[in-house]
Amino acid sequence: MRPWMPRVLCAVALATAGSMAGSAVAQTAVIGAEDDAAPWSYPDGTGYVNELVQAAFQEVGWTVEQKVLPYARCKALAAKGLLAGCFSVGRKPELEASFHYPDAPVVGARNLLVARSDSPLAGCDPGAWAAGRAAPRIGFVRGYEYVDAVEALTQRPSLRIDTTNSEQINLRKLQAGHIQAAVINVDEVKPIAYVAKLAGVDDDFKTVCDFGALPVYVAFSRAHPQGAAALTAYNAGVAALQASGAIAALQATWRVRALDKITVVKR
Repeated sequence: MRPWMPRVLCAVALATAGSMAGSAVAQTAVIGAEDDAAPWSYPDGTGYVNELVQAAFQEVGWTVEQKVLPYARCKALAAKGLLAGCFSVGRKPELEASFHYPDAPVVGARNLLVARSDSPLAGCDPGAWAAGRAAPRIGFVRGYEYVDAVEALTQRPSLRIDTTNSEQINLRKLQAGHIQAAVINVDEVKPIAYVAKLAGVDDDFKTVCDFGALPVYVAFSRAHPQGAAALTAYNAGVAALQASGAIAALQATWRVRALDKITVVKR
């Protein structure tokens, strides 16, 4: 053996070891999970989106740790690079500088404005809602993204905006008459009847207006060193799950499980 070879082999071994260690770190992602968006994500860390995220990373050999947090905090920590990502985040132009968005959303949420069934509110023209009556109070969730038409409601002087921490709180306030309408996100796994049951109120609501869909995503942090790599891994995992039919099966399962998991909240 030439005298310089041991030094070269040692250097190669150290470089290889360092590369393997870096790869091991890169294959574990810490993602924030919203704590109050059942059945998409529950306070106990379970939910349709929680399972989808876990399965997607597992499909490509990654592990994922989910930190359950209030949504506004989850999004803020991911934007600052303190988490690799957060779910479920609406895709809005003002967030593009902070987040990488995957190829596919986790939920195709529709923004419904709902009111009590005996409410005079009707239609999608906010100018008509206050005609001949006091300015209606509309319930929103703090930190949520909505379609542009819904967010424009917050700028109308003819409406009063009431912000809380969850859609369940808003439905309870709506039934009690403290607000006149609320914006609720729904999809095939989460109908309005489910949200009412979760809130512990009667499903006695009507849709005033369907403002359309704002798909939501697992948003990956541009400021976190793992953000881009985690995005790539997640995209590959979701593509594999879609091809196998696993996502459709998971949605079908959660349509049943969501009702089984409901815990009625005392008023």
